[in-house]
Amino acid sequence: MPAILPETKTDSETKLSKAVFSTLAFFSLYNLPVSDKRLHELLYDYSANAEELAPVLEALVLDNKIYRAGNLYSLKSWKAEDLRTKQIEISKKWNKIDRYYNWLAVLPFVRQMSVINSLALGTADADSDIDFFVVTDKNRLYFVRSMVIVLFRLLGVYKTRQKIKDKFCFGFFVARDNLNLENLQIKPADPYFRFWLASMRPIIGGQEYWQLMQENSWLAAHFPNFKPASRLTSVKQSGFIIKALKIALEFLLWLPAVIVEPILRRIHITHTFRLAENHSASSTTIANRSMLKLHAHDVRADIARAFDRVLQNLR
Repeated sequence: MPAILPETKTDSETKLSKAVFSTLAFFSLYNLPVSDKRLHELLYDYSANAEELAPVLEALVLDNKIYRAGNLYSLKSWKAEDLRTKQIEISKKWNKIDRYYNWLAVLPFVRQMSVINSLALGTADADSDIDFFVVTDKNRLYFVRSMVIVLFRLLGVYKTRQKIKDKFCFGFFVARDNLNLENLQIKPADPYFRFWLASMRPIIGGQEYWQLMQENSWLAAHFPNFKPASRLTSVKQSGFIIKALKIALEFLLWLPAVIVEPILRRIHITHTFRLAENHSASSTTIANRSMLKLHAHDVRADIARAFDRVLQNLR
């Protein structure tokens, strides 16, 4: 049996360059440059430390294979003014979350909540909504969803078909006994879902977010440099009054929730699948006891093909 030669530096640099291209290829689909820190954290399918990455980035810039401005990198040039405008809109949406944070934090039987989709990825624009991922107690999912709909409709910030811009969208609920999301990936590969999961920003329940990441440890195979602890900085701490009120609500609503959860589950699931949009070819909607994922128009397959085309054009 021939001896296995150690990987040469050239081989390592080539693989690292391919990983850089893969990460930048995903964000190029949204015309979004990424910082060197985020590029390292979300280096796709390859492990390297920041010291190894820096000279490779420098070489790719000098060879005109990628673009750099300050600490931002991309496969193609971008307009600084467009990026500033986007960042301003993103900041406004985070400020809105801050304004309604106590309402989110007081929701009974909610153990973890994260901002997802365009706002978490950094691709949101002025017309985007604000999407949340919610982890509930076991057998409380549809009770929580019903409260969310009523409360945030009354507050005037719940997303509807007519009102989308800056509205709150709660389209993804899971029970805390169903946290492994690996099987939600599409075949043969699902770059969007992987970047989506690694980019979610927890705002409630740091410990539960950590548990979510542990249940999805498969993600480390695609982002070896990703450290979930780096996301915990976005978790806010509720004040004493909010914590006490949440405990009181959970005590008072425990029995009503036990009684009405099966009824609400049946109502929500029946309504979900009565909608024609959830029977379309593009739908990957899920509605069962421990998960509600409203996804009538799933573009992940299109994104995967576009991602592959970008990479092929780089070869």
